[in-house]
Amino acid sequence: MLLQGHSGPVHSVTSSPLGDFMLSSSADTTVRLWSTKLNANLVCYKGLNYPVWVVQFSPVGHYFASASQDRTARIWSMDRIQPLRIMAGHLSDVDEYGLILGDAPDGRYMASGDEDGTIMMWDLSNGRCVSPLLGHNSCVWSLAFSCEGSLLASGSADSTVKLWDVTASTKGTKTDDIQSGNANRLRLLKTLPTKSTPVHALRFSQRNLLFAAGVLSKGA
Repeated sequence: MLLQGHSGPVHSVTSSPLGDFMLSSSADTTVRLWSTKLNANLVCYKGLNYPVWVVQFSPVGHYFASASQDRTARIWSMDRIQPLRIMAGHLSDVDEYGLILGDAPDGRYMASGDEDGTIMMWDLSNGRCVSPLLGHNSCVWSLAFSCEGSLLASGSADSTVKLWDVTASTKGTKTDDIQSGNANRLRLLKTLPTKSTPVHALRFSQRNLLFAAGVLSKGA
């Protein structure tokens, strides 16, 4: 199947849960919706001024998220050409994100990671950041939520995988805790170092086994 429409390099492709639709993001600053049954482009989502690095369907299929060089993450609906929410707050490119729509107990949160190593938890009902997660010292390349949505795993160019407590991360945090660093220590459950291997991909199995993939550095 050959799908043509973008005028620049394609950075990301994702399929809907049922496989009847595909989304693609491109350096041409657009996201396109494709029908796998018709082999045709259905919608071109515009409004971004910079390359779109990543796009991903939510588990329920009707919604999707994008991450862009403009330092924002956006939530979209298939039936609307404008984003439903724009999450701004990162200080560098947003390279990866994780959706927990439909997976978490309340299904309201999303996580995004950037080139500086910062992860942000977002409340999708209002587009606000409820918690920054600090710990990586290099680009966050992959995020994955556990099946029940209580754990977030992050993979980074710093050759580590970190496990975070999503329940603690989405609760209100006192200013004193943020300044002292206590809040972040409570959220970070574990750091798993690799053998000099930047982590490019993470995936939880249905039994909550975490799989990580990367490329072993030459100097390792």
